[in-house]
Amino acid sequence: MPILAVPFALPLAKETNIDRSHIQSKAFQVRGVARMEADRLTLEWSGSVEITEIHDGSVRNLRQSVPAQRLVLPAARIAMIELRGRWWKPYIELRTTGIGPLELMPTAMAGRVLLRITRRDWGVARELVSHVQLEMADAALKDAERVEH
Repeated sequence: MPILAVPFALPLAKETNIDRSHIQSKAFQVRGVARMEADRLTLEWSGSVEITEIHDGSVRNLRQSVPAQRLVLPAARIAMIELRGRWWKPYIELRTTGIGPLELMPTAMAGRVLLRITRRDWGVARELVSHVQLEMADAALKDAERVEH
């Protein structure tokens, strides 16, 4: 099986703090890639935060990098993966069997994360999701056979 890779972005909100004559605005941008390797889904991401500070009439812009992160999910730890939003803001919805596996991932809540994709990547994303679902079914079958014996 060829390695399937789908680029994604994480939807992050802008953060603004106002304190008397000091205003600080942070805009986060996180991008990554979801890849199926054998029976594991690998998510890798990194990004940046752009900080704008206004203090007593002066403006300062900073850009800081967010370190690269990597998460490897065996098919047995994935509870659900679906491709949604065909034409309007397409994304992959991923849920894990617990909250632990996704705790390091920005925007993940209660074992669920949304990976935004572009429309042009819809075809490869559909293929990736199908392969993950197939591996999930295979893992469930192996687990059921183990319980029977």
